[in-house]
Amino acid sequence: MLDLLLIPAALLLAFALRAVRRGEHRLHGHLMTSAFTIIGLRVLLYPRGLVSLHLTTWLLTLISAGLTILLGWRALAWRETRSTRSSIPRIHRAFGTVTLIGLALTTLVWLMRSRA
Repeated sequence: MLDLLLIPAALLLAFALRAVRRGEHRLHGHLMTSAFTIIGLRVLLYPRGLVSLHLTTWLLTLISAGLTILLGWRALAWRETRSTRSSIPRIHRAFGTVTLIGLALTTLVWLMRSRA
């Protein structure tokens, strides 16, 4: 039943990616943080229901997402001219790409699990 929490997380992710394409970077950050929180709640609410492989992949994905969010704060500071480090947005995008690939692979492993 807790897997239903992944549906709003997927919707938030889609809305966040749409927001960044429209140039609404602050909204993008809020939506990504919300999706991260929902996925984290799913993993933390019932970890006994996860096999160690699934728990490990979810935790690695959450760690990657957390680092991406932290880099996103720095990228937003540069975008709003509160920072002079122009390389941060590129690093944030690279970490975001790695996080999305990791999330896709984790979801694929999750969907292919056996329910024996």
